[in-house]
Amino acid sequence: MPAEDRPSLAALSTPVLRPAPDWRRLQESRAVVPVRTYAGDDAWLVTRYAEIKDLLADPRLGRAHPDPENAPRFIDSPMFDPAAGRSGYADEMADHRRLRTVLAPHFSRKRMAALEPRVAAFADEAAGTLASWGPPADLQSVFANPLSIAVLCELIGIPAGERGELGSRLAAASELGSGTDGQGSLAALLGRLVVQRRREPSDDLISGACAAGLADEEVAEVVAGVIFAGHGSVVSHLGFGVARLCTDDELRAAVTADPGLIPDAVEELLRTASAGGGAMPHYAREDIEVGGVRIEEGDLVLLDFALANFDPRAFEEPDRVDVTRTPNPHLAFAHGIWHCVGAPLARMELRLAFSALLRRFPDLRLALPVAELSTPDDQLAGGLTALLVTW
Repeated sequence: MPAEDRPSLAALSTPVLRPAPDWRRLQESRAVVPVRTYAGDDAWLVTRYAEIKDLLADPRLGRAHPDPENAPRFIDSPMFDPAAGRSGYADEMADHRRLRTVLAPHFSRKRMAALEPRVAAFADEAAGTLASWGPPADLQSVFANPLSIAVLCELIGIPAGERGELGSRLAAASELGSGTDGQGSLAALLGRLVVQRRREPSDDLISGACAAGLADEEVAEVVAGVIFAGHGSVVSHLGFGVARLCTDDELRAAVTADPGLIPDAVEELLRTASAGGGAMPHYAREDIEVGGVRIEEGDLVLLDFALANFDPRAFEEPDRVDVTRTPNPHLAFAHGIWHCVGAPLARMELRLAFSALLRRFPDLRLALPVAELSTPDDQLAGGLTALLVTW
């Protein structure tokens, strides 16, 4: 397809909590669509569930590029800059497996069970802060952000007194634009903490990464990745999930009356959070044939998990929010070797957050119409700009 005829991702409309006709048309047209990225480069957008799941299990797809300085880019952010990658192209898969081995024990069933009382206490504390704020209140800034930061600090080993510092540096690092210096500020904070943990180890992620033999800079980079992924995912899904509950009286009433539905509700709210547009960039390590399209080595491949979660080929009545849907093999946390290692923590945090909110605010509702909800266009993390709620 000529470059001028490629759909521009920036020009596609993504309504909040509603079907996204632009993205659905791409999905219906073909499984693999040539597009122009937010950064203005050419890429292949993979739109369907089966093809995305197959690619996630394909070793010919990675995140490093053989020529990073000239690699096509997804978006203007240092977090997705292929030239800033820690792993070299040849070592990418080995490094990926090695770091998953380092991280996995910190998200084990045993570790999550030990952490759950603290996360539950953080959720109750955040709900109390929301109550004291009084309606209307912005759930994102008053509840979701502080809760996520508190949980991450507990997991990683950041003192409670530095939660605010982490929050402000994380916000700066999430700003889009290659000229932003927020990432350096976050790296400086984490670098200082790594030095401290080497002197005074504890039962936390930084200490564990140090003990596993990672160098200081590598520990800081790994921890930064956990922070970005964990914070962005939880805050985004809390916002979208609460918005869905607040706009569906029957759904909210059912989950409030039977807290046992909350774990399954979390899965369905994860599946239906966004209708498309939040693709994860990868690069072809070899030529790949998928969906009748030849993807060449070095091409940018965008896997749209959110769009795949609404694929009618994989989910019956995908637009219907069904908290009893089983099985629910959504791709919110990817799949295979790329499956999010922190998914157990995100699931637990969302479950406890929704439980605390519904217990404290059984009549929680939106203070503004859904049509007025928006997503930020200057931040790397997805989610809602704000979510005014009342009760």
